[in-house]
Amino acid sequence: MKYQRNTLILLFLVLSAVVIGGMIASLTAGIPALKWLTYGESIGFNFGNANPLIDLNIFKLNFGFEMQVSVLQIILICVALLIWRKVR
Repeated sequence: MKYQRNTLILLFLVLSAVVIGGMIASLTAGIPALKWLTYGESIGFNFGNANPLIDLNIFKLNFGFEMQVSVLQIILICVALLIWRKVR
């Protein structure tokens, strides 16, 4: 039971760090002194290159995944891991 609780706390902290980091990075994109926080890369894949993988006229199916990571998100994930170590 304690293992599940620790896993849920870790998952919550990391997900909240990613979401908050993304929001703050988008807010600081216009500020020249904080623009370095928004630097990042986008990784992902898209099957079908934006064309539907399955096209049945009324149903179109396409699979894809994209993830964008910024410097601020990485910093906040590290902070979340440090907080998790203190909490558990």
